[in-house]
Order: sequence, then structure tokens, then C-alpha cells
Amino acid sequence: MRGMLSIGDFSRVSRLSVRTLRRYDQQGLLVPAVVDATTNRRYYNATQAADAHVIRKLRALDVPLEQVRAIIGDGDPAVLRARLVEHRHRLTDELAHRQGVLSELDALLDDLSPLTERVLSIEGKPEIIVVSTRVQCSLTLLPAASGAAFARLYRHVAESAGAPTAPAMAIYHGKNFDPAHIEVELALPVRAWLPVDRASGVDVRALPPVRAVTTLHQGPYDRIGTTYQAIGRWAQEHGLVLGDEPREVYLVGPDRVGPTGWRTEVAWPLA
Repeated sequence: MRGMLSIGDFSRVSRLSVRTLRRYDQQGLLVPAVVDATTNRRYYNATQAADAHVIRKLRALDVPLEQVRAIIGDGDPAVLRARLVEHRHRLTDELAHRQGVLSELDALLDDLSPLTERVLSIEGKPEIIVVSTRVQCSLTLLPAASGAAFARLYRHVAESAGAPTAPAMAIYHGKNFDPAHIEVELALPVRAWLPVDRASGVDVRALPPVRAVTTLHQGPYDRIGTTYQAIGRWAQEHGLVLGDEPREVYLVGPDRVGPTGWRTEVAWPLA
């Protein structure tokens, strides 16, 4: 193949291993200029070294393969810049998440009690009057939806000359937990019956008294699943049957401390 580079020679020119070049060929990312029909050997143009350099640089920056493929295909500096800015934002979000995880890990290294000393008990919860509204969304959208809903509830209570008498809470509805579709009732306990605002979805009702398996979750809300698992195991070990509408009471939340300091009471009513 006159004027062509074998895959070995192109490997040396592009500074990419033969194994990587074969993988990029299979992925359609860097396809050889010619493949010998008899020997199945791959040959590259010297000009393809420029694409190889771009690919190697982008992969070193952890740019996803699909983005690399799009960048190679575009060849437009403005598009390239926009895609790299988008990738930088993604890395920034991932870094913030990792820093939060590291902070939580450091807190656990200083105090292992959240993992080793979970206390569960059966408690009676009295009837309480709540101002509430319901949200239906996926689990990933729940934090934003809950924030907006609680803001609406606090505003309604203030405009009705009332005041919350206990921390905000959530009551989960539905027989099964489906991350793609969650129905949760956000609520503020109040002393007396306040006006209802049907137009904005604000209701007032009495939560019935229940006996519930209760424990304390310490840390971010996205780790609260381990607390529900612990309640389920504890109930099974003690021959208890769990009912519907588990509750979360946000004793200490984002308005006071960072995620590692959040404290949430989880109460799962017995059937």
C-alpha cells in the first residue's frame, strides 16, 4: 500500500497503541483509510494523524466517545468550544459531587456511629393537623419539586396568619416505590385549621395517629434508602408488618448545616 502507513507505523506516529486503534476502528471513531481484502490488514493516511492527535487529547480530558466522534465530524472551532464548555460544566458538577462524598466520608471516619449504632423503635405518633400539597415526579426531580412545594406551603401559612408548629415533613403514597414516578405529600404541621387553597393545590388535613417503626437518618437525602432498608430488616426480624405512607420529618436540614449534618426522622407505620 504505497503512501499508506501500516497500523504499526501509524501507532508510532499517532502515539496510540495498536489495540486502541483497533478498538477505535470497531467504534467507527478512527477508521483506516484502507483495509486489505486479502490480509485484512489496516492502513492509514498520514493525514489521519491529526485526527488521532485530537482524539488522544480529548480522551485524556475524559471527553465521552460520542462527544469525541461529534467533534471530529464537525471540525468547527465554535462547535468544538461549545462542546468543551459543556464538558467542563459536567466535570465541575461531578467534582462538586465527589467533594460532597469525600466530606461525608471524612465525617464517618471521625464518627462511625451512623453506620454501627442505628437505633430503631416502635413509637406512637399522635394526630396532627398539616397544611400540605402533593408532588408527582421522578426521584431525580424530587429535590427541586419539593423545594418549590415547601416554599408555596410556607407562603400560604404566613399569608393565613399561621405558623408551623414542628419541622417540615413528607408522606410517601403508593403501594410500591417506583423511582420513575413518586407521589409524595409535603406537609407543615400547624396548630389549627387554616384556609384551603385549591387553586394552588394546598390542602389542610389531619394526619391520623399511627404506631410506627422509627429511626434517625443522618446525612444527605440521597442516602436515605439505607435507612428504609434497615427498617425493613428490623421489622422482619421482629415479626412486624409494615403499612403504608412512611413519613420523613426533617429535623435538621439544608437551611442550617451542610449535608453531613442533616438529620431526618423516618417513621414507617405498622399495618
